[in-house]
Amino acid sequence: MIDYLKANGDKTYKGIEEVYKNLGETVLPFATLFLTEDNEWVCWAHKGYFTCTSAGSQYFGWHVNRGIDKLADFYAAEQYFEILYRPTQMQKSIAQGRRVEDILRDEGERIFDLSKLHRPSAGFFSTEALQHEKGLIDYQGGKFVTTHQTLQLDVEIFDGGSGVKEVNIYQNDKLLITDHEVKTKGENDKVLKTYTVEMLNETNEFKVVVVNYQKIESRAEILKIDYVGKAIATSSLYLFVVGINKYMNSSYNLNYAQPDAKSFADKIVSQGEGRIFKSINKFELYDENATKAKIIEGFKTIAAKALPQDLFIFFYAGHGSADEDNKDKNGDPPFYFVPTDVTRLYGETQQLTTKGISADELREHLTKIRAGKQVVLTDACHSGAALAGMKTRAAGGDEKAIVQLARSSGIVWIASAGSKQLATEFDVLKHGVFTYALLEALDGKGNNNGDNKITVNELRFYMDERVPELTKLYGGDAQYPVIYTNGNDFPISVTNKEEDK
Repeated sequence: MIDYLKANGDKTYKGIEEVYKNLGETVLPFATLFLTEDNEWVCWAHKGYFTCTSAGSQYFGWHVNRGIDKLADFYAAEQYFEILYRPTQMQKSIAQGRRVEDILRDEGERIFDLSKLHRPSAGFFSTEALQHEKGLIDYQGGKFVTTHQTLQLDVEIFDGGSGVKEVNIYQNDKLLITDHEVKTKGENDKVLKTYTVEMLNETNEFKVVVVNYQKIESRAEILKIDYVGKAIATSSLYLFVVGINKYMNSSYNLNYAQPDAKSFADKIVSQGEGRIFKSINKFELYDENATKAKIIEGFKTIAAKALPQDLFIFFYAGHGSADEDNKDKNGDPPFYFVPTDVTRLYGETQQLTTKGISADELREHLTKIRAGKQVVLTDACHSGAALAGMKTRAAGGDEKAIVQLARSSGIVWIASAGSKQLATEFDVLKHGVFTYALLEALDGKGNNNGDNKITVNELRFYMDERVPELTKLYGGDAQYPVIYTNGNDFPISVTNKEEDK
């Protein structure tokens, strides 16, 4: 403002400048906590670093002034999720009374500065060809409708100045397409791409998010189309369970990972077939059979069969590992699921890369599975010292890696614990704590409204309360599950009290 008045010869700047000089030191908030009525929350520091629940990052951001004669830009924090989501450093900051940026400087990281980053890129759906040239959609009663099961969506992509790393297309919040082949010529360049999608028996909400090479996301562009054509067949369940007790390196053997996976599979099958699914397709891998090759073969088999209206559930119980020797530029180690033939969890990047399944690989396989509803349940989290009466599932990815993967894939993810906690097995329960609570929920304790259907949100709430309760009850440290949901609620099972109708 002062510079603008000076440049235009307006002498009133002198009074404003005098007041500004006498304002004194500005007090910067240490942290801000915002809670919503639907139990979402976000806690952010002055520089923008934050931790939050699944939808919390949408509740704060920045207005960036572009001069007195231009409208300010607004950037939501969720557009900078990959950069600013720092649950571990936020926890340290509050516990130690130190600012997050000081902790990050000690860890050798650059501090976030919005003014030094390019504007986000952008993506917009174009319906002109679908509506007028091809006649594949109509605008009726304030909404788009179609009778066609397959559509080709046009998307206009704009470069904000840092190139286009990828374009992600979501359908009802599930990642449907990732396009790494968009080439632009520089800032403000526009590219038109066309993507083929299949409709579901419901309102189809498509979302496009463009990510640039600074890992900054565009504001999501949304297109809703109701499918009103011939009904598509009802859904099937594709269930993939992996449980590993026996490792090639016997020092990594576990007691209850394999029984956990099998018990979960048996429970889902007994409660679901003929009730909420027309069919259940079960894939199981246990112990010596749970190699990387066979796990990937299982994903590919399901990808070849599952349809958009189907549900896919992946349950993994075994070891996980974060490769601390191979961190990215943000200081984050890559996360791996550890198949049976991995013999070193630490200090051997090559073995984890060739025999482990990375978070990026898992995201790729989940994307190729067309099932519009997906749930991942994992009991493979970071280890600590073994406690009496327990086996500890070995080192796993931290909370940030899990949440980033779940968020980018658009799936529901419930994991056994955060990075500095134990994924514990109690002999008295004959199960891991995570699976014990999960089976309780499916047996009916997770049903809140009396309809005998267990939905993902009901499962979320039950696990969030029951897992720490169980660990304390049996003498362990409190273990809090890591949970990410995308807003859509749907049933995954019914209790045995439900009558067939």
